[in-house]
Amino acid sequence: MRLSLLIVPVIFLYSCNDNRPTLKILQSEINYLNVKNDSLEKEIQEIKPGLGDLMLMVQVHHNKLWFAGKEENWPLAQFEHDEIMEILRQAESIEKERSEVKLFKVMIYSQLDSVQTSINLKNTDRFVSSFTNLTSACNNCHTNTKFSFNKIVIPEHPPYSNQEFEPVK
Repeated sequence: MRLSLLIVPVIFLYSCNDNRPTLKILQSEINYLNVKNDSLEKEIQEIKPGLGDLMLMVQVHHNKLWFAGKEENWPLAQFEHDEIMEILRQAESIEKERSEVKLFKVMIYSQLDSVQTSINLKNTDRFVSSFTNLTSACNNCHTNTKFSFNKIVIPEHPPYSNQEFEPVK
């Protein structure tokens, strides 16, 4: 018991005496963490997808959405619609300041809402109309952002030959 009573004051006095080495160690650790953070940020910038890559993914799902809706495969159409939404939101989180991304809310989301309604109603005629409007909105967005050379059309062929678009019965 007496030994422990002696140790506590000694530790206290030692810690109060000179804590500069402790501060130096902490500053060194902070500097290391800052360098590590900068390194991680640089690595993130190098591996994150670019807006063109994300738009290519949207294009694939746009194509698949068309065939799913035309075949009245509403669960697949819903899946493809949701994939497009997810990619657009990812683009918004990665490329916050890009003018193209800022137009999603103004030009694209309302058309995707219309496609969503047609899927909910399982209405093929309304789907064709809303999908056509979505495709036009994509092209209008491209025109407004100086990418009109990137024209999207209603697909004639599925992007992959190894997927069935007819609904499961």
